[in-house]
Amino acid sequence: MRKVFIISIIISFCFICFTGCNSKNSKVLITAHRGASGLAPENTMSAMIKAIECGSDFAELDVQETKDGQIVLLHDETLLRTANIPKGMWELNYADLKDVNVGSWFSDEFKGEPVPTLADVIDTVHGKMKLNIELKMNGHEQQLEERTLVIIEEKNFIQNCVVTSFKFSAIDKVRKLNPAIKVGYIFSKMPDDVDVFTANVDLLSVNHKLVDKAFVDKAHANGKEVHVYTVNEPNEMKHFIELGVDSIITNRPDLLAKLL
Repeated sequence: MRKVFIISIIISFCFICFTGCNSKNSKVLITAHRGASGLAPENTMSAMIKAIECGSDFAELDVQETKDGQIVLLHDETLLRTANIPKGMWELNYADLKDVNVGSWFSDEFKGEPVPTLADVIDTVHGKMKLNIELKMNGHEQQLEERTLVIIEEKNFIQNCVVTSFKFSAIDKVRKLNPAIKVGYIFSKMPDDVDVFTANVDLLSVNHKLVDKAFVDKAHANGKEVHVYTVNEPNEMKHFIELGVDSIITNRPDLLAKLL
């Protein structure tokens, strides 16, 4: 009887190990979209800190170049929406951003929130959270890929980030400049000029409307991670968790953390 009992325990243990190791996706990563942008103004230090507090694995952020070549955070082509300034980063030197406030539009609580540099964000999150660094191509970039990579390399952050872009040539350039850095291609509809499943990228950052089981299975079969954006409703989060995606990009990492 004792022998049978011991054998049953061993079989149960092996079954647990097997099913765990062979799970399609034992852990869905939480990626805070532009930081925890549902809880703090997007692409700010406050949003990054809030993302860490919510337990995010990654924060996605957007980088652009200033006129004098500094790498700073901004999603839009201009500062109009977030700072009421109708100018693009390429028209401003970094010194011009000293008194720019990108927090008040969100709420008075964040009045005076400055435009952060990529370097400062890395210093803040290093060892606490990884970054999905999107190269935001505005048509005026000069050395965005090179300057972003220099910061990543100087900060010893290569193993703690992925670099992504909607522009495939930018990602291809990053891959050639430093093959050690993980790269991802972003798209909102299936591209005509790139076979996303065989492209030389590590991950696909995809509009959630394009993602079903067949997409996930094909991407995984070709060695690609699937990151879906932007998913803010708990029911949708559950759906993509069940599909086995690798990361969910969300404005509300706090809600996703509760589900996981």
